[in-house]
Order: sequence, then structure tokens, then C-alpha cells
Amino acid sequence: MSRSVLLTAAVEDTEPFREQMQQEDFSLLHTPLERYRGVNDDGPVLDIIEELDRFENIVHGSKRNARFFIEKVSEAGRLDQARRQLNLAVDQPTADYLESKGIPAIHPQAQGRAINLLEFMLRVRRMGETLYPCGDKTKEDLPGLLQELEMPVQELVLFTLEGPEEEALARYQKQVLAEEPDIVVFHSRRSVNRTLAAYPDLNYNEATIITGDQAVTDKLEKEDIEADRQANGSWNSILEHLM
Repeated sequence: MSRSVLLTAAVEDTEPFREQMQQEDFSLLHTPLERYRGVNDDGPVLDIIEELDRFENIVHGSKRNARFFIEKVSEAGRLDQARRQLNLAVDQPTADYLESKGIPAIHPQAQGRAINLLEFMLRVRRMGETLYPCGDKTKEDLPGLLQELEMPVQELVLFTLEGPEEEALARYQKQVLAEEPDIVVFHSRRSVNRTLAAYPDLNYNEATIITGDQAVTDKLEKEDIEADRQANGSWNSILEHLM
């Protein structure tokens, strides 16, 4: 009998992970408690997009950041200008997405870490003003690193994070309580709050708990939930702990 796994991360964050899970002997219960949508206040965003040529670099810290950026510049008719800029991607999936939209992207390191991209920018002396598409809920590493080095960076807030709609949440709650998953994946600190709030009646002590990293484990301990396995911060490492 296959083991059931509860996963609550956003759809777009888990595509390769879910594809791999389908090939294994697991019953994946994916109830995305994170949902992203574009911001409504277009005025400041469009002002910056009209000035793309002033930026020496456009840095894409994730595939999601790149997707919302491409959608917005396409709506504004500025996709050709975006193609003429130097586009840097923090990891291969982000670079692949940009390439699929006709935007050449430089991806310097396989690890997908902000510090690797920063080191590359310093090495090739790309120290002019950087445009960094992002969301409004999570503080990302690279803008802060650039600011510490007094390198100009403009964060372009394009999307926000929301929970599921009420109808979807009610459906998820019914599914989770009916299935009582054998394994619960807490992929981030944020997922601890969202999962416990969505499924307060789930018996977490009976399930195998897998955390994304030490910070997630520490947060769960404050909720009196003990982690059984701890990954190293990547979806691949979470997958390894499921095998």
C-alpha cells in the first residue's frame, strides 16, 4: 500500500518534485496553501518598466520572479527591451524559463544560491544599477547583499502571496482529514503557520514529519512537534528523505 504525503507548497514551486513523486510509490496529497497573484498597483511598476534601459542588470532570483516579470513587460509592450538587457538567473530552472520566452539568461552556478550570482557579478564587474523583480512577502537575499556592498539595486514588487480561497480550503480540509497522511512535509517556516492553521485536528505525532531545513525544525519544536527527518533546504533533499 502506498504511503500518503501531505504537501502544501505553491503549485509553481513543486512541479519537478511532484513529477518525481508520481514515479514513486507514494500517494501525494497536494493542497497548496500558498497562492501568488500579481499586484494591482501598476503605476509605480509601469514607471520602472518604461525605464528598463537604465539598469545594467536584471536579476531573476526564482522562476516565479521571472514569470511575473515577463508577464508584466509583455503587457507593457517592453519585452524586446527586456531582451536587450543583461538578464541573470540564480538557477537553471529560472534560466530555462527565460530562454523559453526568448530572453537569453546567464546562469553562472549550479547551486542556485544568491551568493554565487553576486560573486559572478563582481567578477565580471556588473556593478551598475540592478533591477530585481520580486514579491512583497518574502525578503530575498540578493538585494540585501548588493546593498551591503553599496551597489544600487531597485526591487520591483510584482506579486503578493495569499492563501487558498475558502471553497478550496474547505475541500482540502475534508481531503486531509479523510486520508490522514502518513507523511507531512513542512517545506518552510511559513508552511508551519499555514499548515497548522489549516489542519489543526491532524495528528502530527502519528505522522512522519519532514522539514525543509533547521529553521523549520526549530519552529516546529516551538509548536511541540518533533521532526523525524530534516532536509538541507532544497526540494531534492526533501525528496531524498522520502525515499
